[in-house]
Amino acid sequence: MYMNVVVNFGLKRGKLVNVEKKGLLFLSYGSPSSKDDLVPYMTSIRRGRVPTEAELTNLTKRYDTIGQWENVELQTMAECQYKSLLTLLPIMPSAIGFLHMKPSIANAVDSLVQHGVEHIIAIVTAPFFTSLGTGAYEKQVQAAISNYDNVKFDFIRSWWDQPTFKEYWVKTVSECVNNDKLECIDSVNADCVNSVKSVYVDSVKSECAVVDANGKDVFVVFSAHSIPLINNHGGDSYALALEESAKEIAEHCKLPKWTVAWQSAAPHGQWLGPTVEDAINEALQTGADRIVFVPFGFVSNHVEVLYDNDVECKELVEAKGATYMRAPMPNCNETFLQAMASAIIERIHS
Repeated sequence: MYMNVVVNFGLKRGKLVNVEKKGLLFLSYGSPSSKDDLVPYMTSIRRGRVPTEAELTNLTKRYDTIGQWENVELQTMAECQYKSLLTLLPIMPSAIGFLHMKPSIANAVDSLVQHGVEHIIAIVTAPFFTSLGTGAYEKQVQAAISNYDNVKFDFIRSWWDQPTFKEYWVKTVSECVNNDKLECIDSVNADCVNSVKSVYVDSVKSECAVVDANGKDVFVVFSAHSIPLINNHGGDSYALALEESAKEIAEHCKLPKWTVAWQSAAPHGQWLGPTVEDAINEALQTGADRIVFVPFGFVSNHVEVLYDNDVECKELVEAKGATYMRAPMPNCNETFLQAMASAIIERIHS
């Protein structure tokens, strides 16, 4: 676990910022480092239900395909984001906790309190709030803090509306759609880590071709993780926020053809749509021969981007004779992480 030395004040870009007794809790989902992690990892995700042999085989195949076990950068992406984020913030106590891996959220809270923190500012590597997703982190933070009488917390539920979130995606989408020299998939973010390499990414790079200046042959699909319909109908603002953000990015990029679609749903129950498969069919019906995926509901390379998008969606697109492209993920990009930093600094001053 990473932990900064406790201090009362931090100096950031020439400004003295009062962070007395405040600490940062950086929260992320967690990622398996070895095949031995898969059973406890999936059991945690499924709230104690152990995965079946068939489920485990399917999941192992997905991680094998993206090179998870050999790629340290994939395994430690959250730690990279955490360390990079700290360079954009006032010096203050901080800890990282995972929803489904170690160190746990409870352990991270305990560490902060042991270092004298009385006011925890928590943020999740998920820019859009959903009660099912982000809400699970909030509940665990609340449970951990309930063990202490004199500790309070601010939970940053979303940060997609910070200017540099939009700035990153506008630049990335514009370049991927319009620049004939851009390698559209994950040749980015050398400022933090080398680009994530996997067994199929290089083959996708070669397909990033120049798009007509008017963009008429391109269809952009903004995608995010689906949620059960019961959550969306229960007043969850997740879908509305994603659609608003996608509209802002699309209008700024002057995209003539685009949509929002939902991916990575569980195979049971009713989930939010349209699906990415629906979006691919819609794109083809418009005559598009290049379909650009922008998984902007996620923040880094991981299995739901590298497999669900770059393998499954790519196969569907190519089976119809079109070209699959994907905008690079933010990973540890400083402009993108500044969105998180800005949200945190606002809470420090509040």
